[in-house]
Amino acid sequence: MEIETLIEIGTEVRDVIRSYIKENVDYGEMIVQRAKDITRKMDMAAEHALDDALVARDLSARIISEELGDRVVGTQPGFMLVFDPIDGSTNATCGIPFFCTSLAYTEKTDVATFDDIRMAVICDIQGNTYCAEHGKGAFFNGKQIKDKKRGTRLKPVVSVYSYGVPNVPPGLVELEKSLIVRALGSIALDMCYAADGTLDGVIDTRGLVSGYDIMASALILKEAGGWLTDLGGKPVVNDVRVTGLSIIGTKNRELRDRIVRTLAI
Repeated sequence: MEIETLIEIGTEVRDVIRSYIKENVDYGEMIVQRAKDITRKMDMAAEHALDDALVARDLSARIISEELGDRVVGTQPGFMLVFDPIDGSTNATCGIPFFCTSLAYTEKTDVATFDDIRMAVICDIQGNTYCAEHGKGAFFNGKQIKDKKRGTRLKPVVSVYSYGVPNVPPGLVELEKSLIVRALGSIALDMCYAADGTLDGVIDTRGLVSGYDIMASALILKEAGGWLTDLGGKPVVNDVRVTGLSIIGTKNRELRDRIVRTLAI
């Protein structure tokens, strides 16, 4: 598959999500509730849209996704897609236009890790597209990502997710004193913002991140010159089906090292 085809598929899924939300007042209605996730009607519309896009191109794939788990479209999978139909679904149900669909591609169809991802596409609901191809850089709306010209920042602006769990790393409170903290509600888009310089970094200490949440954005961040690590600073190289991650994502080496040191307190 070429990156252009993956972009087309991501765009088609995003367009279906847009239309479904516009045409169905109950788009956010819950279908299934799990311990850590909720599947809504709009999620299933996106899952079906991916299947339709593959079938229309006569493509067979193994799909690892948030809603339908591990499945095969077609009869002889030629590649694997790690798919999050809607990252930021709470934003979507609240009418906050900060959510996306996420696709990561690997030629491996059996066992695959973060390092095996060769292409990634993230399409946000506002019509923007982030993409990356292994060894070829990261792009935003067709233009290679370069650091943005920004106004003066007295502190690094970092998206931090630490809520909703009983334990917060002791060093996080101290760390946040030296940051401007945001939590935008879509970890995949947060990482894209770290890739293009909108944010200085992303931290999630909750142990709730899964592979499908960040598999695509991890390649985009890496190809833009950044790093994705665990809270100890070790690269994230897990299997694509991994769950329970806590992460740091940034392009700023000094910031990354400071986060690791402070969280270790």
